[in-house]
Amino acid sequence: MFKMVQDLNERASRLELEYWLIEDLFSPHWWFITILNLLFILLLLVLIDRYRLMQMSLAFLISFILVGIVDELGYFYGLWTYPHQFITVLRSFNAVDFAVIPVMITLSYQFFRKWRNYLIASAAIFLFVSYIMIPLFVHYRLYILYKWNYTYSFLSLFVLGIVVKACSDWIGRRAKSP
Repeated sequence: MFKMVQDLNERASRLELEYWLIEDLFSPHWWFITILNLLFILLLLVLIDRYRLMQMSLAFLISFILVGIVDELGYFYGLWTYPHQFITVLRSFNAVDFAVIPVMITLSYQFFRKWRNYLIASAAIFLFVSYIMIPLFVHYRLYILYKWNYTYSFLSLFVLGIVVKACSDWIGRRAKSP
């Protein structure tokens, strides 16, 4: 059974790579994903607080890892998929917004230090993402929802933002204490 699973995974990986090389790489969808994520990375580099660079880098790293894990779980369980990918062999770079969400969380963390303000800002940002941006991504076939909806997206992003702030604050406090 294990051998059969491995063979199927290898075959699927080859097909996915072939699809990406022939149909997806340098397509308009691919360019959109590339430019969108580069713009958000540039935005982060311009706006990041240089005096709190370590703390902001930590928040970005935690966000990036958690977004990658959530995307991997959603893909694995067939909740959603991304028909167009930036780099097909690296699952963390498969999402349309692999840098967008971590940058949004990081900048929210930077600009809204108090929990109340952070929660309000996160709710506003993720309402916009979940009910305006994701429907646009679905409409243009950048994101396909199977057993998922926009409300689940909002809730998962909001919780993700809370976890990032809690972890970043906790690590920041631990680093400052003797």
